[in-house]
Amino acid sequence: MEKIYPIDSVGIILTYKCSLGCKHCLYACGPKWKEFMRIETLNSILQSIKKLWKNYRPNPSKNILFHGIHFAGGEPFLNFPLLLSAVKMAKELGVYMGYVETNAEWCIDREDVYKKFSLLKDSGLPRIFISCSPFHAEKIPLKKTLLAIEVAQKVFGPENVIIYMAHFIKEIAKFNIENPVPLDRWENIYGKKGAGYIFWEGYGLIPGGRSGFLLGDLWYKYPPEVFREDTCRFEILESQHAHFDPYGNYIPYFCGGISLGSCENLEEFYNNFNLDKLPLIKILVERGPYGLMRFAEELGFVKSSEGYVGKCHLCVHVRKFLAQKTNKFLELSPQNFYNFLFSPYGD
Repeated sequence: MEKIYPIDSVGIILTYKCSLGCKHCLYACGPKWKEFMRIETLNSILQSIKKLWKNYRPNPSKNILFHGIHFAGGEPFLNFPLLLSAVKMAKELGVYMGYVETNAEWCIDREDVYKKFSLLKDSGLPRIFISCSPFHAEKIPLKKTLLAIEVAQKVFGPENVIIYMAHFIKEIAKFNIENPVPLDRWENIYGKKGAGYIFWEGYGLIPGGRSGFLLGDLWYKYPPEVFREDTCRFEILESQHAHFDPYGNYIPYFCGGISLGSCENLEEFYNNFNLDKLPLIKILVERGPYGLMRFAEELGFVKSSEGYVGKCHLCVHVRKFLAQKTNKFLELSPQNFYNFLFSPYGD
């Protein structure tokens, strides 16, 4: 029986709700989501991680982004009391914390930013992660990001502020600091090919979530047959990195819209993990997204004539079809990932 490697790092998604709905989002986040993780669910998850990581030490060979737990969204600062409780709970339990992610959209008043960052630090948070990219800057003026960075460096110290990705600060500033910068501005300046290179190579986009559909026209596409030999064994079974969402879904790696089961009791999850009970996951592990496509074709799936940016783009396209075709595959969860994939604002 196929086994899954236990996690050694995990992102806890406190909510899918976000005011942005970015075109590169792996989890189809946006304003239409309503729910936040319940305290009871959060407690179960953290207690379960504590039992799993009895003598946890971060792997020094791995990037700091893959050390311990981090709290994310959506935008976790949209429910600051929950975020603060999460940090306090993790600290009290002795669970190794890496950082909290934010897109800085909420960073308007310096005093408010300082207060929130200070409360988190005083509660045990060691560092903060601030997003900076063309995709965030399409909705967030750079001045908010710069304010978040400035205050965070004072509170946490410069060495404990992760700017993802810092090299975009200078590039975005060339356009505008005071107002958002639409993505088509990049294409107007650098051309379609140049903008595509900046987005796909400069940022290192993963072609899952929305990016393949909403940014794929700026990059190379291939027929699905190109991915015939590409399985998802590493992402699903071997990566040791996962995300746990507000509904208790165990999301492997960065595979938004896939649930391997409940993460609230990890000992039970790992002991009972059985690919035969997860037919779509079994196909992805053994035959990859191309195999999943062939399965879906029997139900009426029609592949894109334009091709796909990568295997993850193909995978999400097939899964969206299956999620809308039938509700019998429990792996396709949460359902709103597929409902909000193309329309984060309901347009």
